[in-house]
Amino acid sequence: MGFTLTIPASFEVKSSGPLKVAEFDCHGCKAPSALTDVRCRKCVLSKLRTEGEVDQVILLGAVTKVYCSRELSRLARTIAAAEQLALDRTIYSEKKEEKKYKKCIDGRVSTVMKALDNILANPHDFKQLDRVVGNARKELKKECRGYGEENFEKLVGSIKTTLKSVGVLKRLSPTNYDDVFVVREKPFFVEGVWHPPPHQADIIESYDLSDGRGKVKIYEQPGNPVPFYELELPEFKLPVGQLELLDESFRIEIEEAPGHARFAYSPRMHSFAEDWYNTLLHMLREEKTQVSTTDLRKLANIMAGWLTYRVLEPLSHDDRITDIYIPAPPELQPISLEHEKWGKLETGIYLTTPALLGLGETLASRLGTAFDEVHPQLDAEIPELGMRLFLSRYPAIWSRSVEIAIRRRRSKPWTQLLFLERRTLTPLASSLLGNVLRLGSSAFVIGEMGTAKTSQVETYVPEIGPQHRIVAFQDTEELHIDDFVQRGYKLANVRVSDPDHLERQVNAFLRGGASYWLITEVRAAEAVRAALGAAARQGSQPVVASFHARSKREMFDLIVHIMGLHEAAFKYIDFIISTARFSTPKGTIRRIVEVAEVLKDWKEEPRYSELFVDDRKRDILVPEKLFKGDKKLIKRLNERDLSKIDVTGAAKRLEFLPPQRGGSQVIPRLCRRLAIDEDELLTAILAEARMKSDLLMLAKKSKDTSYLELPFVNRAFNAYFSSVKRNAPSYRLVLKEWQAWLKKL
Repeated sequence: MGFTLTIPASFEVKSSGPLKVAEFDCHGCKAPSALTDVRCRKCVLSKLRTEGEVDQVILLGAVTKVYCSRELSRLARTIAAAEQLALDRTIYSEKKEEKKYKKCIDGRVSTVMKALDNILANPHDFKQLDRVVGNARKELKKECRGYGEENFEKLVGSIKTTLKSVGVLKRLSPTNYDDVFVVREKPFFVEGVWHPPPHQADIIESYDLSDGRGKVKIYEQPGNPVPFYELELPEFKLPVGQLELLDESFRIEIEEAPGHARFAYSPRMHSFAEDWYNTLLHMLREEKTQVSTTDLRKLANIMAGWLTYRVLEPLSHDDRITDIYIPAPPELQPISLEHEKWGKLETGIYLTTPALLGLGETLASRLGTAFDEVHPQLDAEIPELGMRLFLSRYPAIWSRSVEIAIRRRRSKPWTQLLFLERRTLTPLASSLLGNVLRLGSSAFVIGEMGTAKTSQVETYVPEIGPQHRIVAFQDTEELHIDDFVQRGYKLANVRVSDPDHLERQVNAFLRGGASYWLITEVRAAEAVRAALGAAARQGSQPVVASFHARSKREMFDLIVHIMGLHEAAFKYIDFIISTARFSTPKGTIRRIVEVAEVLKDWKEEPRYSELFVDDRKRDILVPEKLFKGDKKLIKRLNERDLSKIDVTGAAKRLEFLPPQRGGSQVIPRLCRRLAIDEDELLTAILAEARMKSDLLMLAKKSKDTSYLELPFVNRAFNAYFSSVKRNAPSYRLVLKEWQAWLKKL
């Protein structure tokens, strides 16, 4: 395989969205690529003086520098204007005397142009202009004999005035060019401009990205209510030698493809790129600096990530991000994020229209479609990053650019324990939901966008358990199916391309035997009809679905009055779990604000039993129409720490609130179907609440959140429910075995 280094054009002015950008390829230049170097300054300003105004100047190299100030272009154009003055011979003499004093005029022009040439290299230094008149007088004494001295002095004065009209000159010194012209440095493969946090911003939180990918810092900005989000990535701190090695491998021109080369299928793009650059880096390492094989693999992985996914790759390692917004035009508006804790955040990352168009075209090619002016919108997924993207470009938007909205899922599955740790609900509420779902009830999770509805649905997979078959219907891959399957859960992943398709899929899977159905983001009327039709068959097909509605009333109105379904369809839902989010001084919080049972004995207007309601002052979900008995005991049972609770003793002091007093109708019906007493189900609910509380306290005391993640939760649930199967209804023995299992950890 032969290869040579490519040498691109050294200078080009390009359009990037609304900006004009001057791009210098500095690879062939022996001088440092920085305006702090006199040779670089002269090169850049000489090229810019013949161009129209540009917004940014980019010096391409292993470390690329972006100068973000228009003042650099204005300075060059002002020097060009001064040169035009200096070259205007009519200013030096009357036309009729030009031939007579030609040598004098030539000498004076040359003297001024030399001074301006020096200013082109050192704009901070005006001394040359101050000495021009005196030098010309001495050097051209014979040629000029005092001719046109006054005009010459006026010309030099005009040139000084012209240059001083650029205010930036007053701020320049030999060492501050990078500061004055706002330089931003980045590795050559990173796109866009990355600005640091504002001056005097204070850090309010800092945490690591997953897989050692880097660090996140969140700042409170002076005079701005929106916090600032900063990514600290290791590639920005790579030694120059390693960046040069990467840069050289990137610029290798392949004259002939290796015999074993094949086109890579789109799902393999990242691994293909990683292997490719790993090979090139090994080839180049022999000629360059010594870099270990491990470091070469890391460099190849970093390069492949940026080439395949751009900035989305490092952002995919932040599990606290739920949404990413790239507005149009990206050159003028930074990326903004929706953070699990801090809500809306802004970054200092400004991308480019060409880069986003390239990303859209790459994603379109993966889908076998197009992203162009004929097809200006694109719905795409990057499942390996857990992202769903919606891209729009001109003419779908007014701006001749691109904008992208991205929904991001957590890299690991959600569990009820993770929501308990976030105080979204209590162990008692979680236990009630787990029990009624395992016993075949249907539930809809409702709320506005960003209230973690789909995440909540996912947590019910471990609650339902590995003993049941679950069919998940998704229009986009939001549930972590592979993670659950690896842990022994029986999940079928059904892709739904449109609402009509969902109805056909549901009808087809009715023949597949008893199972639970998980349906994410029910919106269209056809999808609602399919989901409720499934709920109507709940004897063998319990349904858990997320539904976009702000309240029970809105959900009912949407289903019955707007979508036109019969009100009887609404009765096939057993429980409505309402979610909401709230802004607090410490960030955004997401809460379950109500667990309501849909009663069956009503006409026209629905009736509910609110089993749990939100106590906003105390920020806690509290039992409302679930129990009757000692109120102090009920309050203690709803706490996070239940280690001091005697479960069996507490169960004897409480009862479920009967239906005739507004309590649950489902609970008595379930007990009759199972032929068990209500106090046995009550004890089971309290015991499970204790089990979940124990796990929560274990994570808190050990400061190890892995106890809340699926791998351990799966182990813990298996241990607990195995004991339940052996020992129920003796929950005293169940909890004894459970405590013994915990002590072995």
